[in-house]
Amino acid sequence: MKLARLFLILSATFFLTAGAKKPAVSVRFHVEANARDGEPFAQAVKFRNPERDGFVERVPSLSERDIKAIYPVPAGDGSFGCAFLFDQHGRIGLQTLSTLRRGSSLLVFVSSKSGMHQVIDMIIDKPITDGIVYVPRGLTQLEITALQKQFRTMGTTAKRK
Repeated sequence: MKLARLFLILSATFFLTAGAKKPAVSVRFHVEANARDGEPFAQAVKFRNPERDGFVERVPSLSERDIKAIYPVPAGDGSFGCAFLFDQHGRIGLQTLSTLRRGSSLLVFVSSKSGMHQVIDMIIDKPITDGIVYVPRGLTQLEITALQKQFRTMGTTAKRK
């Protein structure tokens, strides 16, 4: 009886998650890690600001699941920047990591159907209490369009179709 109940629960979970729509764009925020954390917890990466080799935590501190709204802006280099407003869970996570990991880097990775790339790495210089991370450059027009379909734009009430 217990085995049948377990099978029913696992089957229901599979069918519910299999039908879930995968987001067109994922945005992941990773914090700099220590090389001594080891392979299961840290992954090698090339930092650009300042340029050096280092490690980031494999598990993102924040992701698109924590984003409530965005505000895209054109950058001077032809790419786009974007402000990400986090929901309550993301805001608390951002405040915690920016307080505890001050002086470390926060890396932003974006992945879509065309692939994944490191957008930018920024030094955490102060605690962030407003729940907003501003990425000044590095996003493509296609990524911004997909983000606008996925999230509402700050200052508006609905997502763009």
